[in-house]
Amino acid sequence: MISSRAMNILAGYGAHPVPKEMAFSDAEYRERLARVRRAMVEPGLDLLLLHHLPSVCYLTGYQTPVSDWYNCLILPLEGELTLQVCDFEVGLALVHTNVTRILSVRWNRMDDAADQLVELLRDARVEGGRIGIESRRPGLNAHTYQLLRDRFPRADFRDASDLVPRVRTVKSPGELECLRQAARFSVAGMEAAVRAMHPGVTENAIAAAAAEAMIQAGSEFFCTDPWVRAGDPVIIELGAVYQRYTAPLYGTAVMGPPSDRLRRLADTALATLALLYENVRAGRTADEVARAAAKGLRDVDPEVYLSEYHAYPVGLGFPPEWSEHSVWIVEGSEEVLRPGMTFHGVRSLRVPGLMAAGFSETIAVTETGCEILTPHRRELAVV
Repeated sequence: MISSRAMNILAGYGAHPVPKEMAFSDAEYRERLARVRRAMVEPGLDLLLLHHLPSVCYLTGYQTPVSDWYNCLILPLEGELTLQVCDFEVGLALVHTNVTRILSVRWNRMDDAADQLVELLRDARVEGGRIGIESRRPGLNAHTYQLLRDRFPRADFRDASDLVPRVRTVKSPGELECLRQAARFSVAGMEAAVRAMHPGVTENAIAAAAAEAMIQAGSEFFCTDPWVRAGDPVIIELGAVYQRYTAPLYGTAVMGPPSDRLRRLADTALATLALLYENVRAGRTADEVARAAAKGLRDVDPEVYLSEYHAYPVGLGFPPEWSEHSVWIVEGSEEVLRPGMTFHGVRSLRVPGLMAAGFSETIAVTETGCEILTPHRRELAVV
């Protein structure tokens, strides 16, 4: 079973040095933290739970392109910070922050984060204390909030939605420079959009010209590290949209000849996907399909961090997510596959802090098997 083979992703990253890419100096983050803690004194807060990603980023540097995934910064008035993130974002937390206590939950079981948070607060002995929460900001969901109220009936939960934003109001010199840089990129995009205009041009063409100009100028998109070196595997995950329906696609390319280890990772991922697609058909349970696909992972690199699912549901969605959060192809699920169900069948094999290779297709379940909706050359692309 995949779940029994899944290693602790933090331990995996600990096996390889992770270089830091901090947006600001450590001194600036310490000063921000000190100002927030001073702001906690007046309302008498013993602890601050920050689920709003801009608040977390401001105090730690943590950033991620999947802003709808669970994250929480547990900030006591005194003492160590704790950062909760999803498993696939641990690498970003290590790269972009200096937080030493990082805890992860599986991204396909984000509801488990609420239970983990409860245990953390029990260890912190917060019952009877005053806890600030961001109840008027995105991030803290109703499930987590209700669980906290149920488990800590004597705690005094206070709305602290404005606490960090008010500290953020006055920008530091470093922040002002970031805004000046972003402004230059915005101007490049505006000028390109204007240049692209002519009778009969589509709005998509204008938007494409603006986006290309901004990214070429240096604006961040999915990646913040612009340099690709020979031998580096490049993970490409994208999803085009039509009428709000997204068909994701995931692939791997490498600059120059791949290492033997990278080639083995790619071959294992491709073989596992082949088993998945061979076994998907209406009438089978998700568990049956997952177990059949998992046979491709029997000899996987022992340092690989394995996700427990083989495919997740996709279809109608709005940024920043495309998962439908309904039926997953995962061991233990007795959901019966039916014609017309659609999934992102993906296998990514990651050696934390070192390399990764992965591939995918968007598929539709049929009576006799599955339809590959994103047909292309499924291979490790060597450039």
